[in-house]
Amino acid sequence: MPLTTRVLLSCAAIGAAAAVLLTVANLTAKLLIPVFPPSAYILAGLWAVPATLALALLRRPGVGVLTGLVAGLAMTPFSPQGAYVILATLWWGAACELPFLVTRYRRWTLVLHVCGGIVAGAASVAVSYATGVMTPMPLAAQLLTIILSVVAPTAAALGGVALAGRLRRSGVGDQSASGAASSRSATSA
Repeated sequence: MPLTTRVLLSCAAIGAAAAVLLTVANLTAKLLIPVFPPSAYILAGLWAVPATLALALLRRPGVGVLTGLVAGLAMTPFSPQGAYVILATLWWGAACELPFLVTRYRRWTLVLHVCGGIVAGAASVAVSYATGVMTPMPLAAQLLTIILSVVAPTAAALGGVALAGRLRRSGVGDQSASGAASSRSATSA
């Protein structure tokens, strides 16, 4: 299914707004980590918002990854990680989109969005173990990190779905997977 100009511009707008949110979250995490290290894992959940919002609002294959790409490109000049942030936003977008891919994009349920948050969190934990971030931590800290790494993106996914619902009720976004515009008139709100 080709992506319309409307869908592409929606992904760009969500990605640009997400870049602002994630840049602020990154800078906040840098300040909070020395005082409260788990804050990094709580704020990391916000990385699930752009893909979840795009998927919930637009209901199209690939919009989560595309929105992540735009967010990463917009964040690059402001990120201490430079262009590597693009890989991170693509990774989060793909993780959130995976449950929909598994169902071949035939279902757009809250459960799949929650699964996307869980997949993103579990993948984050796996990366933390693979890179050696978690192994030197005491067991209690590892457990807290695992819990926060799964709960935060799941909660962010729920927030993204809620925001998409509010936007859809206000007339923003597609009402159907076919790309038809909202059937509600401007006066019926």
